[in-house]
Amino acid sequence: MEARIIRRSLVTIAVGLAMGSAGVAHATNGYFAHGYGTKAKGMGGVGMAISQDAYAPGINPAGIAGMETRIDGSLAYFRPERSVTFENQMGSMTVDSGSEDFFIPSFGYVQQIDENRSWGIALLGNGGMNTDYPGYMTGDPTCDQGGGGIFCGGPAGVDLEQLAIIPTYAQRSANGGFSVGFSPIISYQRFSAKGLGAFQGMSSDPENLTNNGTDTTWGYGAQIGFQAELAETVTLGGSYRTKIRNSEFDDYSGLFADGGSFDIPSTLGLGIAVEVTPSITVSADYTRINYSEIDSISNPSMTGMPFGAEGGPGFGWRDIGVFKIGAQFETANDWTWRVGYNRGQNPIHARDVTLNILAPAVMEDHFTAGFTKAFGQHELNFAAMYAPSNSVSGAHMMQPGTDVKIEMEQYELEIGYAYRF
Repeated sequence: MEARIIRRSLVTIAVGLAMGSAGVAHATNGYFAHGYGTKAKGMGGVGMAISQDAYAPGINPAGIAGMETRIDGSLAYFRPERSVTFENQMGSMTVDSGSEDFFIPSFGYVQQIDENRSWGIALLGNGGMNTDYPGYMTGDPTCDQGGGGIFCGGPAGVDLEQLAIIPTYAQRSANGGFSVGFSPIISYQRFSAKGLGAFQGMSSDPENLTNNGTDTTWGYGAQIGFQAELAETVTLGGSYRTKIRNSEFDDYSGLFADGGSFDIPSTLGLGIAVEVTPSITVSADYTRINYSEIDSISNPSMTGMPFGAEGGPGFGWRDIGVFKIGAQFETANDWTWRVGYNRGQNPIHARDVTLNILAPAVMEDHFTAGFTKAFGQHELNFAAMYAPSNSVSGAHMMQPGTDVKIEMEQYELEIGYAYRF
């Protein structure tokens, strides 16, 4: 009875904390995180065919089938370094985005029903994007009268935060060779934009384009997944997440296409895990992110329609594929070591580089490492990620003769604790 009360209290506290601090600035695979859960992050983000903790539903809900009762909590320090460079016949100027340090909590809980069935809940920062460019005098009187800065409206940027609440049920067959899991998904988003005055003359609703504080939306979707043992040492896994339908950002109905619509795209993934030896496991995943389903993300930045209108401009992002590979090595004294690599396509076209000053999600390569140290029922987990600098260049959509280069580099450290009941 006492253990049950403790577990219920921890779940309640974690939900409250997560609701107060949705995952931010997680632009790695587009605006999705490179992985979900400390162990998966140490292996490049893999998790379709290998599931090791209560965060598993963030990748494949089938992963918790028969999993022992456990609580996982983690905190990530995420540092994206973003900049934009303007170049024309007068020379070049680089502007760095501020707000580089972010702390992102995650939480997961699994309750084992019996050796083949479990239920759980995971609260994860699904993704996000943040930029925060300073105001400055440009030397152009018309621009400076509006506040100067990159878009002539003073300090400029956006802040998109997404939290996924994922309750899950999973079950495996009597012989343990096949598992299936299902998750309804509740989505919570927050968004704000500032300093975008230059676009108000191109908006269907200029009063709801910029500087309206933080707006929030709720949404819903679902996910289904499976894991199947092809042989004693080989597991195949796959998962499909539907498009998550959110309500509109009414305070930014003059910015996002279709009156402030900003749903979350569907994803589809497949993976394999191979136990090379009893102490070495190698796993690989491929995931497809369907940004083309969301007009406000995928529409070109110049459509001939005003911002906020049906068919209005978006960020011009293409669908992307993400390849992940990782390995873990179990050693003496309950240590497990991990390495991984994540290669995601850059979703941004050169033609759309101007609007993507706000959302420079240009990352491609991610290198990861991590470890777990077990102490009886306790686990200490750690993961690190480095994404080297990448950039996209193109012509400025509003300043003929000026080229724009957006660039980003990323670092992440995550520490987690788990208790197995």
